Amino acid sequence: MPTFDSIQVTGNATIGQDLQVNGNETVMQNFNVLGNQTITGSSLINGSQTVSVNIGAGSTVSAAFRMVAQAQPTVPMGGSTPQLVHFYAAVMPSQPGLVLKGTDGNNYVLFVDVSGGTPTLALMLA
Repeated sequence: MPTFDSIQVTGNATIGQDLQVNGNETVMQNFNVLGNQTITGSSLINGSQTVSVNIGAGSTVSAAFRMVAQAQPTVPMGGSTPQLVHFYAAVMPSQPGLVLKGTDGNNYVLFVDVSGGTPTLALMLA
């Protein structure tokens, strides 16, 4: 198997089997994976990353600010049971939490409110 200290591709490159990177990999424009991608260490993305189907985490998914769900949910069949959830009508763009789309099409931030002493789920408009 040939070994190179460096290689530069100025056009297109197609790899029919596996590509293994033991050091760092920098992609300046688009990086498309049509099959599977496995990252065993850490991954830093300075721009945007889009996953069209599923993203799985064997341990933890962390977001420094917000994680956003784009799809609009529908109300399940059957009745709901009343629960204590605080709703804050104010909009705070910097509020960290999980952003979920409501059945009304608006985005809401879900977070844990401990201002009353007891942890309670809370919602606010995103």
